[in-house]
Amino acid sequence: MCRARGLAKQVIGPTGPLDILNAVDLDVAPGEAVAIIGASGSGKSTLLGLLAGLDRASSGSVALCGSALEPLDEDARAALRAGRVGFVFQSFQLIPTLTALENVLLPLELASGLNAGSAKRTAEAALERVGLSERRGHYPRQLSGGEQQRVAIARAFAPGPEVLFADEPTGNLDEATGARIIDLLFGLREDAGAALVLVTHDPALARRCDRRLSMSGGRLEVTA
Repeated sequence: MCRARGLAKQVIGPTGPLDILNAVDLDVAPGEAVAIIGASGSGKSTLLGLLAGLDRASSGSVALCGSALEPLDEDARAALRAGRVGFVFQSFQLIPTLTALENVLLPLELASGLNAGSAKRTAEAALERVGLSERRGHYPRQLSGGEQQRVAIARAFAPGPEVLFADEPTGNLDEATGARIIDLLFGLREDAGAALVLVTHDPALARRCDRRLSMSGGRLEVTA
């Protein structure tokens, strides 16, 4: 589902070049769940963005869903992700002017080729799966943090992605709500058979994955 070779990211800081990632190699198999853990500032989220084609590496290569990302421009990378790649973010990233249903509908309308009626039924089914049918007409500001994250998860899974990227999906939630979100995320992932690559500080969340990697000094290491 995802393959990185020699991946590096360098930025220019006030004192000169700064290496964020150094020669990262990673393979994620279809259906596999991989957790990336590490201290703040270690490069975890940068790596996730490069793997998903949201950013460009300084050097190295990434293949996503069987396609090399380096030759693709931004529009082509977005087209590759459409319907095949889902995202769940710590800050939810819901569009505030859209209802819960409209937020879930958005990737379906952009990517799936479904007609309007079928797309709406798929979005409604996704909201029902996360227990939010009665909230489908609510705007993000009218939802709790846990409800917003459930909408974000419904949006990510509605198109039936092959791979899901999650960046600190429980980071803005209390412990009890976070535990429910973890159960929901892994239940949906199992149903969909999707690969999962997540960044987390949460040991309970990391332990649910098939494999755990630690980011330190811009490099990946296998952890227990």
